[in-house]
Amino acid sequence: MIKITKDNFVWLDVTKQCVSQVKTKELFDAQVLYEVFDDESESLIEDPVLVKYAIQRGSRICIEVGKLPKKYQPKEVWDGTDKELIDGHWFVKMANILNIKNEDN
Repeated sequence: MIKITKDNFVWLDVTKQCVSQVKTKELFDAQVLYEVFDDESESLIEDPVLVKYAIQRGSRICIEVGKLPKKYQPKEVWDGTDKELIDGHWFVKMANILNIKNEDN
Protein backbone atom coordinates (compact mmCIF):
# COMPACT_ATOMS: atom_id res chain seq x y z
CA MET A 1 0.00 0.00 0.00
CA ILE A 2 1.21 3.52 -0.76
CA LYS A 3 1.28 6.15 2.00
CA ILE A 4 1.67 9.82 1.07
CA THR A 5 2.49 12.14 3.96
CA LYS A 6 1.41 15.77 4.29
CA ASP A 7 4.80 16.93 2.99
CA ASN A 8 4.18 14.93 -0.25
CA PHE A 9 6.66 12.19 0.60
CA VAL A 10 5.72 8.76 -0.73
CA TRP A 11 6.23 5.56 1.27
CA LEU A 12 5.58 1.94 0.34
CA ASP A 13 3.86 0.37 3.35
CA VAL A 14 5.18 -3.19 3.84
CA THR A 15 3.71 -3.76 7.31
CA LYS A 16 1.51 -6.66 6.15
CA GLN A 17 4.53 -8.36 4.55
CA CYS A 18 6.39 -8.26 7.88
CA VAL A 19 4.16 -10.83 9.61
CA SER A 20 6.85 -13.49 9.69
CA GLN A 21 10.44 -13.19 10.87
CA VAL A 22 11.68 -14.81 7.65
CA LYS A 23 9.89 -12.30 5.38
CA THR A 24 10.94 -9.41 7.63
CA LYS A 25 14.58 -10.51 7.39
CA GLU A 26 14.32 -10.79 3.60
CA LEU A 27 12.88 -7.26 3.35
CA PHE A 28 15.45 -5.90 5.79
CA ASP A 29 18.32 -7.42 3.79
CA ALA A 30 16.97 -6.08 0.48
CA GLN A 31 15.69 -2.60 1.48
CA VAL A 32 16.14 0.14 4.02
CA LEU A 33 13.13 -0.04 6.35
CA TYR A 34 11.62 2.81 8.34
CA GLU A 35 9.12 2.97 11.15
CA VAL A 36 6.56 5.63 10.18
CA PHE A 37 4.60 6.96 13.15
CA ASP A 38 1.02 8.30 13.23
CA ASP A 39 2.36 11.88 13.29
CA GLU A 40 4.18 11.05 10.00
CA SER A 41 7.65 11.26 11.53
CA GLU A 42 9.94 8.35 10.79
CA SER A 43 12.83 6.41 12.26
CA LEU A 44 15.36 4.15 10.56
CA ILE A 45 15.02 0.51 11.60
CA GLU A 46 18.55 -0.69 12.33
CA ASP A 47 17.74 -4.29 13.27
CA PRO A 48 15.03 -6.60 11.89
CA VAL A 49 14.10 -7.60 15.46
CA LEU A 50 12.83 -4.04 16.02
CA VAL A 51 10.15 -4.47 13.33
CA LYS A 52 8.02 -6.60 15.66
CA TYR A 53 8.04 -3.89 18.34
CA ALA A 54 7.24 -1.16 15.83
CA ILE A 55 4.19 -3.10 14.65
CA GLN A 56 3.11 -3.65 18.27
CA ARG A 57 3.25 0.14 18.79
CA GLY A 58 0.90 0.56 15.82
CA SER A 59 3.50 2.07 13.50
CA ARG A 60 3.80 1.34 9.80
CA ILE A 61 6.87 -0.35 8.34
CA CYS A 62 7.76 1.43 5.12
CA ILE A 63 10.28 1.74 2.31
CA GLU A 64 11.14 5.16 0.90
CA VAL A 65 9.75 5.80 -2.58
CA GLY A 66 10.49 9.51 -2.97
CA LYS A 67 9.10 13.01 -2.90
CA LEU A 68 6.30 14.15 -5.19
CA PRO A 69 6.92 17.28 -7.25
CA LYS A 70 5.79 20.59 -5.73
CA LYS A 71 3.18 21.01 -8.46
CA TYR A 72 1.69 17.55 -7.86
CA GLN A 73 -2.08 18.01 -8.07
CA PRO A 74 -3.74 14.63 -8.51
CA LYS A 75 -7.28 15.99 -8.49
CA GLU A 76 -6.67 18.22 -11.49
CA VAL A 77 -4.67 15.62 -13.40
CA TRP A 78 -6.89 12.57 -12.92
CA ASP A 79 -10.39 14.08 -12.79
CA GLY A 80 -12.37 13.34 -15.92
CA THR A 81 -10.19 10.43 -17.04
CA ASP A 82 -11.08 6.79 -17.55
CA LYS A 83 -9.24 4.88 -14.82
CA GLU A 84 -8.84 1.13 -14.44
CA LEU A 85 -7.31 -0.81 -11.54
CA ILE A 86 -5.36 -3.85 -12.77
CA ASP A 87 -3.37 -6.01 -10.35
CA GLY A 88 -3.16 -3.18 -7.83
CA HIS A 89 -1.95 -0.55 -10.34
CA TRP A 90 -4.02 2.32 -11.74
CA PHE A 91 -3.99 2.79 -15.50
CA VAL A 92 -5.18 5.97 -17.19
CA LYS A 93 -5.61 6.59 -20.89
CA MET A 94 -2.81 8.92 -22.01
CA ALA A 95 -5.16 10.66 -24.46
CA ASN A 96 -7.37 11.70 -21.53
CA ILE A 97 -4.46 13.27 -19.68
CA LEU A 98 -3.30 15.09 -22.81
CA ASN A 99 -6.82 16.41 -23.42
CA ILE A 100 -7.02 17.77 -19.88
CA LYS A 101 -3.64 19.48 -20.18
CA ASN A 102 -4.59 20.98 -23.58
CA GLU A 103 -7.83 22.38 -22.11
CA ASP A 104 -5.77 24.22 -19.48
CA ASN A 105 -3.74 26.11 -22.14
